[in-house]
Amino acid sequence: MNKIVMVLYGLSFMVTIAVFYVMNDLTAPLLNTDYRGGNGNPALFFPVVLMPFIFYFLYGTIELSMRIANKWLGHKKTIIVISLSLIYAICTALWTIRAAGKFRTYIVDTKDEYSNPAEFALLNVFSNDIFFNPFTFLGVVAICFVVGAVWSLERNRGTSV
Repeated sequence: MNKIVMVLYGLSFMVTIAVFYVMNDLTAPLLNTDYRGGNGNPALFFPVVLMPFIFYFLYGTIELSMRIANKWLGHKKTIIVISLSLIYAICTALWTIRAAGKFRTYIVDTKDEYSNPAEFALLNVFSNDIFFNPFTFLGVVAICFVVGAVWSLERNRGTSV
């Protein structure tokens, strides 16, 4: 990639990391120890305004992973790294859904307004910090790597036949 594209990718990387951390910080649990919850959804302002940087980061990560898979990884190593990335992404998704489910059950158990956990969404104003954290950010990066590496393998398979 040329220097300007790499500078834009680096800027997009920093903006995307900042969005994840700002969203996590703005939706962090309140200091009250008997009730866990965020302070609403003011952090949704950031991904909406900075969406072009986030999309550019995602595209750049896919493109970079394609180049890494083509240049430095062989076919077997690429498959191993794809498998590890998928395992990480799946484990992160399962952990996040499990944590949000436990928290949803906790809210239903402690609040009289709800009688069934299905009445309360997994992603809600109190659980945003579960979904926006460094683990989920790395899960997004892992998914981007998988897409780019699979794309690279598919592209190489077509040329080697």
